[in-house]
Amino acid sequence: MAGQVPQAPSAPARTDVGRQADLAAIKKLNQKDKAAIEKIHQQDIAATLALDPVALTDLWTEDAVRLGPDQPAEVGKQAIRKSYERLAGFKVLSYVPETNHLTTMLDGWVVEWRYFTVSYVGSAGGEAKQVRGQVLGILKRLPDGSWRCFRVMGV
Repeated sequence: MAGQVPQAPSAPARTDVGRQADLAAIKKLNQKDKAAIEKIHQQDIAATLALDPVALTDLWTEDAVRLGPDQPAEVGKQAIRKSYERLAGFKVLSYVPETNHLTTMLDGWVVEWRYFTVSYVGSAGGEAKQVRGQVLGILKRLPDGSWRCFRVMGV
C-alpha cells in the first residue's frame, strides 16, 4: 500500500436530486391541504374582484410581510390592510391568477410562484387599465388546517 492513495467510493451524480425532492414533497400534500390551498386561491379571487379590504387582509397571517417594487415593505397584517384601504376608489374588472409551480418546502409551508392579470379602473370615469405581474409567495398552514399568506413578493 505504500505510495497508494486510498480511494473512497465516488459520490453519485446529483444532477436531479433537488427536483426529485421537490416532487416527493408535492406528493406529500394530502387532499385536505390541496383543498385548503385551493380555497385560499378562490378567496383571493373573490376578495380581489370585490376589492374588499377586510376579506383581502384575512388572507394573511398576523406576522405577514409583503414586498413590492418601489415601495417600503408592508410588515404585519395592519400595514397590509392599510394598503388595501388606499385602493377604495378602484374598481377591479377582472383578475386572473395563474399558479405555475407549487412545492412543499417543509411540513406546513408552501412556496408558490404565479403570474396574474388584472384589469381595473383607478377612479370614477377613468379608463380601464390592464396589468400583468408575477408573485412569489410563501403560504403557512395554520393550526386549524387553513392556509394564509406569510411572505409575498410581487412585481
